[in-house]
Amino acid sequence: MTAKFPPPELCCAFEARPFTVVDKIGEIGLWHMPSAISQRLQTVVKKATRELYQSALTLFQVGNGPAAWCDPSLFKRSAANVWGLGTACLCYCWFQQGHDAVPGEKPSPSSSCLKHLQAILKYLDDITPAMCIMAAVLRIINPSQFFQCFQLPQRITACVPVNHRREMLDLLEFWASPFHCMQVIVNRETLNHRDTRGWAFGYDLLATFGRYSNGVLDLPSIGLSCAYNPGTITRLMGKVLIHGVKLVNGERFCFAQFVRPGVFLRAFPDTKELQPPHLLDIDIRANTVDFEWERFQGTLRTYTFTPMSVNHEL
Repeated sequence: MTAKFPPPELCCAFEARPFTVVDKIGEIGLWHMPSAISQRLQTVVKKATRELYQSALTLFQVGNGPAAWCDPSLFKRSAANVWGLGTACLCYCWFQQGHDAVPGEKPSPSSSCLKHLQAILKYLDDITPAMCIMAAVLRIINPSQFFQCFQLPQRITACVPVNHRREMLDLLEFWASPFHCMQVIVNRETLNHRDTRGWAFGYDLLATFGRYSNGVLDLPSIGLSCAYNPGTITRLMGKVLIHGVKLVNGERFCFAQFVRPGVFLRAFPDTKELQPPHLLDIDIRANTVDFEWERFQGTLRTYTFTPMSVNHEL
């Protein structure tokens, strides 16, 4: 894909301001929102994540799996060791890898949720305000994906046979995200990659937290890197745009929220591929969250960069 669609001929272009990435017909592939989560809510999330680490020491795993990003050398423990080290996948319903196409296979909550259910229920409750901010952003920038995702729990509950149903219902009582999966990644470098198991034109969410400096999100598909400081929210088409994050000075953890098409197809057999939102479709006056927008002229080949300021308190 990179050979067929090489990045723009810009070397080490860096953007510290909010921006969008828009293709030549106006469809939006990425929204980058520095400082979109207030310091107050960041403090809440950091405290909750520290308590989760302390109460469920075996939740976060290092080097657990054959994939390249499980390589222990990608993780770096800081001297403070506030949030630990490793990754944990929180999902109220999904298929184990490779099982979504197996006839009769039942989805279930992720093993992390089953093994540490009470600690995770408390965690989900504690981080609800921040998760609502992230959900509100999706409501504004891609309403069709937002409503489709929020119909999923009801549809699964009514129509899809599930293993560990009681635990799934417990998780849904506290689940404030429109996405059914969230990975918590602590003190790890993320290699440049595309998320090949997701929707091509649906957004994934990245949100970064911690006490660190020199955070950078690399987007080599478009020849760009951008500031990735604590409180940043990035919505991107992770199956289309290559992205990665290097290690930082300090301690960092992030939320990576995503969907698995196999679950949607089991709940909605007639589901079609999500469509990307167009600039003209965005209701910037939606009253869910108060966004103020400011545009300027600037292009990077077929990608338009649009700064914006965010009022991040409800």
